[in-house]
Amino acid sequence: MDKTEFATIAAALRTYFPRYNMFPNEEAMSLWYQELQDIPAEVLGTALRKWVATNKWPPSIAELRESCAEVVKGKVPDWGEAWAQVTRAIRRYGYARPEEALESMQPTTRAAVERIGWTDICQSENPEVIRAQFRQIYEISATREIEDRQLPESVKGVINGIAVKLLGGGT
Repeated sequence: MDKTEFATIAAALRTYFPRYNMFPNEEAMSLWYQELQDIPAEVLGTALRKWVATNKWPPSIAELRESCAEVVKGKVPDWGEAWAQVTRAIRRYGYARPEEALESMQPTTRAAVERIGWTDICQSENPEVIRAQFRQIYEISATREIEDRQLPESVKGVINGIAVKLLGGGT
């Protein structure tokens, strides 16, 4: 997105939320542009329209980035939807076809299942405990995925560079 496209979106924000002092100076406008410039104008505009339709207050940069990620990639399923994927896979593929079962799942769900273990899930005599373990693991993974979707690639690169420099390994 270029500065002219962002200026149009900034004007829309000011118009949608006239009671708030959006972009009180050129520095604020520049900082907002810096944090949102990697997002295509059409995606940001759509995310803003979605925000305006569902919220009563102006968005933060993080909220706009989250909304943009949802516009592009859809919402990350909540843990209940993810658990439903697991139970469908158990019924359809059972214990004997783990590769097919895992392939049928959304990536975050699959990662949580792999951490617990397909065999352990299928053979558990205490499904309530397995479901609770899955929920804990899945919610942490989903939060990380949402954050990862929001972060600009440039910020991810800087973070990885710092990790390599200071810790001798990447993230």
